[in-house]
Amino acid sequence: MRCLVVGGTGFLGGAIVDAAAAVGHSMSVLARGQTGRAQPAGIEFIQADRHDTLDTLAGRSFDWVFDSCAYSPDAVHRLLDAVGEGLKRYVLISSISAYGTFEKEGLNEDDPVPAPTDADLAVAAAVPAADRASAAAYGESYGRLKRACELAAAERLGNRATALRVGLLVGAGDYTNRLTWWVRRIDQARGSQRRVPAPGPPDRPVQFVDARDAAGFALTCAENGPGGIWNVTGQEMALSDVLDAVATAAGSEPEFVWRDDAAILEAGIAPWTDMPLMAPSMPEFRHFLQVDAGKARAEGLTCRPLADTLGRLLDWDRGRRDQPLGVGLTAEQEARLLG
Repeated sequence: MRCLVVGGTGFLGGAIVDAAAAVGHSMSVLARGQTGRAQPAGIEFIQADRHDTLDTLAGRSFDWVFDSCAYSPDAVHRLLDAVGEGLKRYVLISSISAYGTFEKEGLNEDDPVPAPTDADLAVAAAVPAADRASAAAYGESYGRLKRACELAAAERLGNRATALRVGLLVGAGDYTNRLTWWVRRIDQARGSQRRVPAPGPPDRPVQFVDARDAAGFALTCAENGPGGIWNVTGQEMALSDVLDAVATAAGSEPEFVWRDDAAILEAGIAPWTDMPLMAPSMPEFRHFLQVDAGKARAEGLTCRPLADTLGRLLDWDRGRRDQPLGVGLTAEQEARLLG
């Protein structure tokens, strides 16, 4: 099939390119070309900013379009206008953030989601052109705008539109570094750095999906044709099991020092950013890492063994230890928790 991946030099977009090219599809990538990701041989690179002009798509036709970086309904409409009428499948990368609140455990595709508002659309319109490719630029409107993108795609294409509400993505190339921080810190848990503070209790639920597995399911949706909305994330695990698996992959022997939410907050440490994989304790985030992806698993979503994800992530990060991660505990914060 003739495939276009919009944002195909990014983290998940790049994984989709690799998955589709590996099984022989004809691939084109549309991106601004700012990540520096080299494209495999035989893949056409179309340099363009989707928020500027898509004239470079004139006269081209595609069977499948994978859209990994739509943050406003206008972006969806402009892209669909540019690719024309012959499209067989449009796969939109949405987000579980579309649910808005996670007070319920096991949210599934039948649960209600908040509707986008005029204020959300105004937020999208006000984002500076240079920032429109960044999810963070849309602030608290991000989830509702993802819902607006889903609605725009369904309005235009009906059942030819598939929206994947992706959970926390991990793997080599992850720019958020939330799992990567733990991999790096535990790899360094040797000698005087063996003691590692962790957010208790040890059975704290966590959930994520390897970008390669999410990409594989995106390809499954294009090949098999299921439209509609799909939660895409992995099975729920205990944080202690994940951290122990990291230690096994790294060959280190950390001593985890478990601290409860109260101790972490009293130490001035922010969940999720300072303490990755610790969802904020407010009710609306309580079950953020406990979403139900059973529908997608029944359709063919498969998640590789955790050891595979961690091994590749460890190899990748060991080759870039000079790069700061931008998340995680500082040495001073660790000392406060370990003291």
